[in-house]
Amino acid sequence: MKKTLLSAAAFATVAVSAVAIAPTTSEAIPAFARQTGAACLSCHFQSFPTLNAFGRAFKKGSFTDMGDQALIEDDELGIPAQLNITAMIRPQFVKTSVAGVTTNAINATADQVLMIAGRVGEHTGAFAEVSFGGGAGTAAAPGGAGGFGNVQLMNSWDMGDLKVGANFYNTGFGEDAGLQLMSVWGQHAGLMGGGALSINGSMAMAQGTAGVSAWVANDTVAVTLGLVDPSAGVGASWKLAPMVRVQSFFDVGDMEIGAGAIVVSGQNQIAAIGTKQDAKRYGVDFQIQGEAADMQYGVYADYASASAGTLATANVYNASTVSSRTGYSLRATIKPTHNMVFLAGMGQDKTGAAKTDKILVGAEYEMYQNGVIALTYGADKAGAVTTKTTKLDFEFLM
Repeated sequence: MKKTLLSAAAFATVAVSAVAIAPTTSEAIPAFARQTGAACLSCHFQSFPTLNAFGRAFKKGSFTDMGDQALIEDDELGIPAQLNITAMIRPQFVKTSVAGVTTNAINATADQVLMIAGRVGEHTGAFAEVSFGGGAGTAAAPGGAGGFGNVQLMNSWDMGDLKVGANFYNTGFGEDAGLQLMSVWGQHAGLMGGGALSINGSMAMAQGTAGVSAWVANDTVAVTLGLVDPSAGVGASWKLAPMVRVQSFFDVGDMEIGAGAIVVSGQNQIAAIGTKQDAKRYGVDFQIQGEAADMQYGVYADYASASAGTLATANVYNASTVSSRTGYSLRATIKPTHNMVFLAGMGQDKTGAAKTDKILVGAEYEMYQNGVIALTYGADKAGAVTTKTTKLDFEFLM
């Protein structure tokens, strides 16, 4: 009975998304809605891609929960009767100003992807984006030549009150992409680009990450152990860096509080050079999601530190060989009406005396649960140079 209720309420939108150009905010994908028969906001808080408790449960279940959609079943077979696919349409208008020089750009198709997602079997689910090239490409889709990007293969099993799982991933969302449940960085932090403020996101998502992980979770705590390649995510060798990620959730009155920590401490091999590099950093994150006076609000914060590398062994998270790299971020969202969300945030990325201070403000209008218009303004101040970016973003998923 419990599983039936979860299937009915667990949604169409959990997050796992990286694109040929950059990771997108498109976590609330209709592919999951078709499979579960549930509305997008069943799994999301305020708007996609932030997760609520149902969304986390759906993800811990490896995207396997079904609604009314028919299953084809036989011995060791249990797949949806149709392949669930989502197409993204995302025109974007961007104005960038650096040192008084302004550039205007129209990206008719900022992202060109099909997203294939959902149940593979009783205990297994998958998510993959098929890109159509364009641009210089990223680690998740090298060379911009098209093909699969942001691949996740997830497995989970029930053990009493616990879920245990084993996942593979090659994404642009960081070392913990095997089971990201928090909404501070990674695939669930993209609301109006808010995740770009995160220092953990800046350190982890500059390059793609390939990895394998094993995890155990219940309703309040998830612990993940992984082995990751954080240098372009192409799986250059079997020399992988150990990663530990802890995420916890608990209720206080009308608030849901989340807290987490991540530690990566080891080495991996650089494909182009054939030498080893350090992959050493730690971070903490914190979030509050709640409702007051009929308005939903969210607060998201994090801190991270990566030690300096050496001339002999670089640290993938810190280009300096002298000073540690540290930073923080804080952002808040409020949803005063059923289809409007506002965001304001700030952050800092500092290495020695060099630092970049960031601010971001934005507003999002939700035409549909699977279609939004967002206007954002961000300013990154590095020394005497400030980069200002104004973006009008349309994102619709079919």
